[in-house]
Amino acid sequence: MNIRGIIFDLDGTLIDTLKDIADAENSALAELGLPPLEVDKFRWIVGGGADNLAQKLLPPDLQSEQDINSFVERFRFYYHQNWHNKTRPYAGIPELLSNLNCKHIPMAVLSNKPEEFTLKIAKFYFPEDLMFTHVYGQRPEVPIKPNPATALEIATAWKLKPEQIGFVGDSDIDIFTANNAGMISIGAEWGFRGKAELVSSGAQILLNQPMDLLNYLN
Repeated sequence: MNIRGIIFDLDGTLIDTLKDIADAENSALAELGLPPLEVDKFRWIVGGGADNLAQKLLPPDLQSEQDINSFVERFRFYYHQNWHNKTRPYAGIPELLSNLNCKHIPMAVLSNKPEEFTLKIAKFYFPEDLMFTHVYGQRPEVPIKPNPATALEIATAWKLKPEQIGFVGDSDIDIFTANNAGMISIGAEWGFRGKAELVSSGAQILLNQPMDLLNYLN
């Protein structure tokens, strides 16, 4: 298997952001007088972008475009305040990135999280010598995962064929993105969703822990 570049999902793959996301979303719900969700329930509904998550959280009578946009803005307000309170890289991720860096494997981040937060988190949690060539979140007028457009944009920038790139993620959205792009789909079992979803969505490789990825490099 000739993997010459790696694209990573962010939430649930490199970083455990679940508690901070839940706190911000629950604060936004509280403003509307709506009950909070248990933190663990968020692991099954995040990953599709801020608008998609708002639609899942709001009741049927608050599903207008204005309602969704207003709720997302309140989430952004609270997330700006608490995005690094409880968030941490997963065990083994810093070591994996260090090894990939030493092997001169280009790395990128592709998330459905709003880009302002994606950039901020990537820069905050990883040292300068482990910075990625590209860090993309949800951008205006750019389709989000599982659309493969941005993944293929990265492949072009690296001058690599899609089949030379591994796409590592913890959810069906990531696996679909990889497969849609013609990349090697790699499931992160330690993330939000777990092994069963990764298998059912067609992951080509499953990783029990981050350092296992090194076994698939030449």
